[in-house]
Amino acid sequence: MGYIQSHLMEGEIIVYQAKQHGIIYTGPVLVALLSIAALFLPVDALIIVCICAAILLTALIWSISIYGGRQYVVTTHRLIFKRGIINRNSFELLLSKCEGVQVDQPILGRLLNYGTVNVTTGEATNKYNYISHPLTFSTKIHEQIFNLKKAE
Repeated sequence: MGYIQSHLMEGEIIVYQAKQHGIIYTGPVLVALLSIAALFLPVDALIIVCICAAILLTALIWSISIYGGRQYVVTTHRLIFKRGIINRNSFELLLSKCEGVQVDQPILGRLLNYGTVNVTTGEATNKYNYISHPLTFSTKIHEQIFNLKKAE
């Protein structure tokens, strides 16, 4: 059982779980490809293999740190953001406190279907970057806010 499932309130149900778009891995993938290409340089093989292995390990660690165990969940009562694999950082926002949801998508984001979802609560704005299908995430947040207000 995951962190979020084990910390749901009584009667609370997960409605939607957003994911980060694969575009976040562009940097590590390019570094890994460069290290593989370096294997074909005309120098001492042992030195190149060691350097390439170190670069590949760096790309792997970079990828893990980018992902960071991030979870973005909309439940029937809250918006939950969790990150961290070893050290955990959790942020929970009651949907009844949400005032607005804004989606920002650059041109590439519209083409590849990713963007930033900004959720405002009075003075604070919470940003969720590189969300895959950001309009769906935004719609699910709005639906749950509407359902909460309708139930009152």
